[in-house]
Amino acid sequence: MDKIRQIIRDNRYLLLLLYLPIYLAAFFIIDNMDVPHFIIRCGIDSYIPFCEYFIIPYALWFVWFPGVVVFFMWHALRPYMKNDSSVEAVRQAELAKGDFIKLCLVMFTSMTLSLIFYIFFPNGIDLREPIEQSNLCAKAVELIRAADTPYGVCPSIHVATIIAEALVIKDSKLKALTPGFKITAYIITLLIAYSTMAVKQHSIIDVISGTLLAAVLYYLYILKGSRNERH
Repeated sequence: MDKIRQIIRDNRYLLLLLYLPIYLAAFFIIDNMDVPHFIIRCGIDSYIPFCEYFIIPYALWFVWFPGVVVFFMWHALRPYMKNDSSVEAVRQAELAKGDFIKLCLVMFTSMTLSLIFYIFFPNGIDLREPIEQSNLCAKAVELIRAADTPYGVCPSIHVATIIAEALVIKDSKLKALTPGFKITAYIITLLIAYSTMAVKQHSIIDVISGTLLAAVLYYLYILKGSRNERH
């Protein structure tokens, strides 16, 4: 316990993670607001066929999203965990720390802005149709639908978070992020993004808006950082 306290004292940026329980509470309150909702729909949505098997990459988000955060956190704390104070270990930890902070700020800002948008522009989808299939994946889709209301969809937080992670992974200088790892991350990102439409949890409008939100915030962060370096 003393070691954990020491790690937190020396790495106060970890307190950024305290945002997550606050976000979850706010999301469930907003998601269940009994107010009229604007329906988000696009003609392209009807050309994207329902495929229950895409519930697999859709559900993968619940592992991938926190997993990437933990990955950067672990590498930022590695000198503490491995008692390795070599120059290279410390340098890699500093790179991971910068990536972790960047990722949290971009993701958490996109999540907050999305929630604010849901409040002032409550929206939802009417893309869900009865599922005719009876296999395990179809049952999983039904469970997701039962747990997740079709409201608060645009922009898609599901998509914004993984796009933010993909962008941070793309620009990261960590040795642990090999070219093969990065390519795998991009493929997972694309599969998760498409899965939100294939299982009819989101419209393509939600996906595009979530992507743009994360990308704009990310490059604003990069621009701000480059300006600070010049000064």
